[in-house]
Amino acid sequence: FGALNPQSKVAIVAVLVYFPAMISTVKGLNSVDYRSLELMRSYAATDMEIFRKLRFPNALPFIFSALKVATTLAMIGAIVSEYFGGSTKGLGYRIREDAQLFRYPESWSAIIIAALLGILFYLVVSAVERAMMPWHISFREE
Repeated sequence: FGALNPQSKVAIVAVLVYFPAMISTVKGLNSVDYRSLELMRSYAATDMEIFRKLRFPNALPFIFSALKVATTLAMIGAIVSEYFGGSTKGLGYRIREDAQLFRYPESWSAIIIAALLGILFYLVVSAVERAMMPWHISFREE
C-alpha cells in the first residue's frame, strides 16, 4: 500500500468521496415528511414499499447533489494523488513533470484537460439527474 501502488490512489479518492456522499444520502433518506410516512403506514405499506415509493424518491435530490460533489472531489483526489504519489503516468504526473521541467504550456494544458474532465463528469451527472427526476421542482418549466 505504497505511494506507487494504484490501490493507494483509489483509497485516497474513496476516502474523499465516501463521507460527503454518505452523509447526504442518509440525510435524504431520513428527511421524509412524517405525514407521508404516516399515510404509507396507514395503507399497511411494508418497509420495502415505503423505501421504494417514499424514501428513495425523496432521497434522489440529495443523492444527485452528493454525486455532483463526489465527481469533483474524485477528480481533485485523483490529480493530487498522482501529483504527490510518485506516479509515472496520469494528469497529476504530467502537471508535476512538465512544471518541474519548465514546460509551462504543457503543464497548463494538462490542468485545462483536468478541469474540462471535471466539468464533463459534473454535466453527465446533471443529465442523469434530469432524466431520472423530471418531476422535481427544479426541472419544471413555468
